Amino acid sequence: MKGEKFLYFFLFLIVLFWGVFIRFDDTKIWHQNRPSFFYQDNIPLYSEYDSFFFARLALDIKEGIYKNGSADNFRFFPDNSSLVQKDFEEDFTPKYQISGHFVSFVWAYLSKLTGLDLAKLTWWLVPLLAISVVFPLYFYFYDLKVPWVGILGGLVVVTSPMYWGRTNLMRLDHDILNLTLPFLIAYFFYKFFEEVSEKKKYFWISLASFVLIFYQLWYGHPNLNFVLVSMFLVRYFWDKRWTWSKKDLIFTAILILPQSWYLYHGPFHLYLQVKTLVFNIKSPTSADILFKDFPNIYMSISELQKLTFKEVFDFVLLNPVFGVLGLIGSFLIFLFYFKKLIFIFPFFGIGLLSFFSGARFTMYLAPFVGIGLGFMVHLIFEKLTSYVQVFKEEYKQRITKIVVGIFLFLAVFIVQKPVWDYLSTPKIFASLVKDMEFLKESTPSNAVIWTWWDYGYAFQLYARRAVFHDGGSQGSPKTYFIARSFTTTSPEEAWNITSFISNYGLYGIAKVLKTGLSAKELVEKVKKGEYTKPIEVPIYWVFTGDLIPKFAWIHYFGSYNFDKREGTFGSYITPNNCHIITKDVLSCPDLGAQIDLVNGYITTQKGISSIKTLYLREKNQLIEKKFKENGDYVVELIRTNPNNWSIFLIESFLEKTLFNEMFLLRKYDSKYFELVLDDFPHMVVYKVKSQPGG
Repeated sequence: MKGEKFLYFFLFLIVLFWGVFIRFDDTKIWHQNRPSFFYQDNIPLYSEYDSFFFARLALDIKEGIYKNGSADNFRFFPDNSSLVQKDFEEDFTPKYQISGHFVSFVWAYLSKLTGLDLAKLTWWLVPLLAISVVFPLYFYFYDLKVPWVGILGGLVVVTSPMYWGRTNLMRLDHDILNLTLPFLIAYFFYKFFEEVSEKKKYFWISLASFVLIFYQLWYGHPNLNFVLVSMFLVRYFWDKRWTWSKKDLIFTAILILPQSWYLYHGPFHLYLQVKTLVFNIKSPTSADILFKDFPNIYMSISELQKLTFKEVFDFVLLNPVFGVLGLIGSFLIFLFYFKKLIFIFPFFGIGLLSFFSGARFTMYLAPFVGIGLGFMVHLIFEKLTSYVQVFKEEYKQRITKIVVGIFLFLAVFIVQKPVWDYLSTPKIFASLVKDMEFLKESTPSNAVIWTWWDYGYAFQLYARRAVFHDGGSQGSPKTYFIARSFTTTSPEEAWNITSFISNYGLYGIAKVLKTGLSAKELVEKVKKGEYTKPIEVPIYWVFTGDLIPKFAWIHYFGSYNFDKREGTFGSYITPNNCHIITKDVLSCPDLGAQIDLVNGYITTQKGISSIKTLYLREKNQLIEKKFKENGDYVVELIRTNPNNWSIFLIESFLEKTLFNEMFLLRKYDSKYFELVLDDFPHMVVYKVKSQPGG
């Protein structure tokens, strides 16, 4: 038996080591790319958009800006300020709050305590905290005397592609503990019910109550805490029925009373979640109804898209056969141990939402697939052998179970080995951080950034400037108007849009729509300048290189037809490795194309396309050559450094969009804009004139 215990503990340590290793292994690539992946040579950059948000909150806490319950002045301008009249029944003002943002407090105070930069803390702590889920899994199922369940559950979860993707190197987010905490609470509940000592029962229930509070502060989802407490009460009634003693009331009071400041929100939140995610029944708010005619921005976000059955398992376990076996096994383990596992059953339900509601839930499915695989070992050699009359001797059962368990452990290890090759990279590189710091140093402190939402959090962190929308506020009509400003061919219209949003914000949009004006009518009035006012706050249009591949969706939203309820995609083609084969003829192998820059043709296997315009853009010079008035494509050759040109092909209808002219070609109307920074392809910045010609 000692040998078995040692084996299980040894495999437990291997799981921990492997989980840390496949995350820290990326560090060698980061060091090889130090000029891009590190800022100021020793500060690593974050690998996920939300990380900028949590890091910025931590910085606000360190600098004394953070005040719980007050408006967050970095987000969702102008609706976060007193510049707009806030007379709508819904509150659009983003506020500082502790629940759900506690990771920022942890990081801020650890940074103060250790003197380490927030990013360096992330570098070391995230891979270590990511594997913490292995601990409650292992000890929970070891205590249940099904150790292979905990071992394989831990191995699958720390190596699942989705969990790796949400806990990889430099990803500061609450996902690093979002599996650990509910499993830990469930384990403490289990220990409470298994314990016979009254004093120890007080210990386990107090510990569970404390971690529940921490979980609420960490993730801010009272519905999940409510479910955990509900499962505890169900188990209590299961055991006690109605024969509760004074002691039982004290135990439940220790658990529930400290949660009373938030737990009452749980039932309603749970109702909304079940209705929306399980039954796909949505109850629109008054704002949703008011803004319903604007395009749905969320259609462009990949993690919200539904998955096929195979895709679900691709995010969990890189072998569909093992995935299905694990899913079957997870149902079976609840069949045999439901009373002891009732506390984690709702989270199994969350994992099953992967098949109905989107990719984000596969993280919750991963541990249960591993749990199911591990249970298959115990099912065969402990539950079924008595029925098939084989391996009656205990030592044969133990040996065979160990052999099969090790085989399955190694098989899963090999199946998941490709995750080792996955690479975490920054979402933003040092060159762009340098430009953001330029904005911090060269613009007024009340300046606001007008750009697409993806880097909104990053501008708040590095430029320390407010933005109009970000990764937590991109779903409003303001996003449509920003897309429209980049898509239009009229600088006047773009200035009118900027003026309208800067002065009225979302509250202003809601106020106008409440008068009975349709979204289409409002947009037309805004385009014509009927709501134009001088722009009182310094506004800076900022274009960044990441927007080039994203422009297809930006153009879709910006060109949205309110009658047809659809837009038009407008993509940039960016061929690599093009080279000159004869004078003024480029060969682009990855496109299978030859571009004739003299006669204005693009030749592919599918035929010949005509070029409308050729642009050659150097730092201070723009050469324009016209070919066919009704040509199919525009070709743009843009020098990005003294020794390198970048080639862009766009359909001709995109040529005059402000995105193309102001970002790629640096053509702008000085009546409305002033060029502040030209660091193409990293960043191009324009200051918006307070009034035309001003």
